Amino acid sequence: MIQKKYYVFAAIAVAIIAGILTLNPLRSDAAPVKQEVVAPDSTAAVAEVKWYTVEEALKMQDSTKKKIFMDVYTTWCGPCKMLDANTFHHPEIMRLLNEYFIPVKFNAESGDTIVYKGQTYVNPNYSPKPRTSTHQFAIYIASTQQGLGYPTMVWLDENGDMIQPLSGYLEPSRLEPILNSFGTNAYKTTTWPDYYKEFKSAITQ
Repeated sequence: MIQKKYYVFAAIAVAIIAGILTLNPLRSDAAPVKQEVVAPDSTAAVAEVKWYTVEEALKMQDSTKKKIFMDVYTTWCGPCKMLDANTFHHPEIMRLLNEYFIPVKFNAESGDTIVYKGQTYVNPNYSPKPRTSTHQFAIYIASTQQGLGYPTMVWLDENGDMIQPLSGYLEPSRLEPILNSFGTNAYKTTTWPDYYKEFKSAITQ
């Protein structure tokens, strides 16, 4: 009888120990618990850029005291579409445009009437057909020493006066320091070569 009780207690002890080993997460042979690491969303806090008309932006300057960034484009221009898709949708570029500027899109072949600095600009030969005519305002505001090309980015100061037009497609990393220089007013006190040499990009790729 005593021997039977011994066997019973022994069996119970073995079962308890086995159960403890099975439940113990520190066991060397226990399957590791997978912890999911969620990468932060770098674009979560960046608002999409809201684009305005020339008329809206000029009116907004009275209350916002911001500079104007203008994208002068055409509907048929390939580099214009690349600039919009690749550069203007980069998180850092969106942040800079939202923080420092009133963003404007202007179709250089539109039929809009633009009043700027007391002067009225139209497209006298307007046609909905592309490559037919060019708006007077595009010629005035976006022409460079090389003539008028697309896309051309134009910066106007807080009073709507010209800072600089710049033609051609730019990748985010090339546009970033320019937006920073104009946005922070560094262009007023620092030459571009000196500013660019010391500039620290926030774009990692």
